[in-house]
Amino acid sequence: MEIYNVKALVFKTLKAMPELKTVSPNYPDSFTKFPTAIYKTSQSSYIRDNKQQETDTEWQITIDLYSDQGSLTKIKDELIAKFSAMGFSNSVGDQDLNGITRVLIVFNGIVDNTSGRVYQKG
Repeated sequence: MEIYNVKALVFKTLKAMPELKTVSPNYPDSFTKFPTAIYKTSQSSYIRDNKQQETDTEWQITIDLYSDQGSLTKIKDELIAKFSAMGFSNSVGDQDLNGITRVLIVFNGIVDNTSGRVYQKG
């Protein structure tokens, strides 16, 4: 059974937002274009069937947003709406880094690799 590719889903979702000038899985040597989204994903096996096929995978998506023009609320709210509609839960943190605004969003969910549906631990 193939594991649903959440990393590709994250990239596609972020790239579809024209307000984001940079989307990358890696931190750049220097930040030159804002707003910037840096993302990472991690996964762990959640459920295996009797043939040891991974039927459900637990995913964590971390998105770091940066701006040199103040608030990231609109982008943050749009991302939360998009990933919540997919079934992911989230937590959010923010900080001011000497003139650069940073918002950290962490999404969590369990993906059924057969249907592609996302659910939460019950």
